This record gives sequence, C-alpha cells and structure tokens, in this order.
Amino acid sequence: AVVSTQSTGTTMPSLEQHFVRELVAFNQKNAGYKNWAEVTKNRDLAFRIAISKLKRKFYKVLGVLLSVLVAYWLYSVDIVSVVQESECLVPFPERFIDMFRPSVGDCSFCQIDSIPTRSNITDVEFYEKYAYSGMPVLVTDGMKGWKTDQFNLQFFKELYSNVTLGELEDCQFFGYKTSFDNLFEVFEMPAERASFQPGTEPWYIGWSNCVASVSRELRKHYTVPYFLQKSERTRDDWMFIGSPGYKGAPLHIDEVSYNSWQAQVRGRKKWTFTPPPECWYECSSSHSIIVEPNNIFVFDSNRWFHSTEVLPGEYSLTIGAEYD
Repeated sequence: AVVSTQSTGTTMPSLEQHFVRELVAFNQKNAGYKNWAEVTKNRDLAFRIAISKLKRKFYKVLGVLLSVLVAYWLYSVDIVSVVQESECLVPFPERFIDMFRPSVGDCSFCQIDSIPTRSNITDVEFYEKYAYSGMPVLVTDGMKGWKTDQFNLQFFKELYSNVTLGELEDCQFFGYKTSFDNLFEVFEMPAERASFQPGTEPWYIGWSNCVASVSRELRKHYTVPYFLQKSERTRDDWMFIGSPGYKGAPLHIDEVSYNSWQAQVRGRKKWTFTPPPECWYECSSSHSIIVEPNNIFVFDSNRWFHSTEVLPGEYSLTIGAEYD
C-alpha cells in the first residue's frame, strides 16, 4: 500500500509513513514546516548543517590529540638541537630557536650593577668568581705575550690559501647583513672594500675555524689567556671582522657547549647584554661595556642575550674560543 500527501500528491512507500509523520510533526513544532514538500526542500540544508557540526567536533578532538602529541614531543626531546642539526630547505629563524631554548634556571648570574673590570687577575680569583658563574668580566690585560699585530683579512686569506671549500663545510659562517655565503666569497671582495675604504659598502662577518692545519698556525701567534691556564680550549676558534661604525651581531643568545672568551685584537666594540626573560624580575634590564684592543671579555653566551656594535675609528678584529 502507498499513502499520498495531500499537498503535493506525491507517493511514498507505506513503510516510511511513520517516519514522515514524525519528521513533519517535529518540523512543525521546531521550524514551522507544514508538509512533506517543505521538509524535502530544507532537508539538504539540515543535512549540511549536521555534517558541519560533526566536522567541527572532529577537528576539535583532532586538535586536542595533536596538542597532546606536540607537548609530549617538546617535553621528551631537545628541540634546539633538533632544529640546529636538521638540514631544512628553509632555515629556522633565530628568534624561533630562542623561543624553545632551555631555561637558565638560577638567575643569580645576572644580579649585578655593572660588568666588573680586572687586570692581573689570578687564576684562583677567576675560577672562583667568573669561570662558571655566568657573571661576565672584562680583563684589560688579557692578551699578554700575544703576537697578533699582523692579523688582518689578507693574513687570513693567505692562511686559508691551501684550504678547499669542502674542508669548511663543518665550519660555521655568519654573513649577517652581507650577501656573503662563505669565507672564500669574503676573500674575493674588491680590495677597496676589503680595506674599509671610505665610500665602500660596510660589512661584518664571523666564522669558526675547524681546519686543524689553520689552527696550528694560528696558535703560533697567541695562546690560552694567562688566567685560563687550567682550562683547555676547544679545537674551533672564532674570528669576527667588521667595518668601523657598523652594527655587528644582532641581539641573540647562543647554544654552545661551554663558556667563551673574546679577545679584541683591533678596533673597539660595544657589547650590550640583556638577561633572558625568565630573569627579568630579578635582574637589571641590560648592561653595556666597551672592549678595547688587548682586552679579553669573558661571558656565558648561553645565558645572556647579547649584541655588538663596532665603534668609529679602526675596523674591528676579534678572536674567541670556548673553554671547559
């Protein structure tokens, strides 16, 4: 048997009669639908709304699950190491890496009024107060006995003359705001720009040396600072060269293995230090210090955000290394 709806004359199997009556009654009560034609007209819309609601619930559940998985991953791995060791088509911005760095924990290292300055410091005093405390210190006579007067870009160019680009693959290079991609591109710049002639484009770069033959030659000219004789240097040394009156490294924090020292061979450089955000309520906002030739500056670059600026006058040349 079949039944007919009075308004449209359409027929339906009698097995659906109960369903239709219930559906029409429901819509009459809730949406004002009075017959099967209106129900049919709006059922597609109702269906889409129902599907949309299901999708929203699904995405909410999926979002919660993904959040839990990401939180667990962040808790169980060292994300900074993962980012730094991964080879990505698009490098992660420095600020992104800084966001996920480990907390420094104890903030006592930055509870200072100014950066202390010392000369003729004993190794006992250095190790007791500064070596591993995170407190920075400027040693004004740190380059005693060094023979670095001949250090300039031409010196380094000749020093690396027998080194291939492949040998530098494991060495870090920072071109900062320049267009240089590696050290050899720096060596090939025009002589006028390389010697910082007026009117030429300024530049500032840094690199680590991880070539053993170069390290052996470099260390014929300088030694471990006299107040660090109990420590051993890492194999990699750092060099930074830049134009006078030009910005150096932007504000950042490092992810290195040890504390470090930096010796100012030429020029004058202004350092600015800021405590990490987790220490802002316990420490002063920032500190600045000017490093002169023959000074060695010691600090923990893993705890302090820091930036540099080459002051007007002579170009800046800095040598640095980590110590254990």
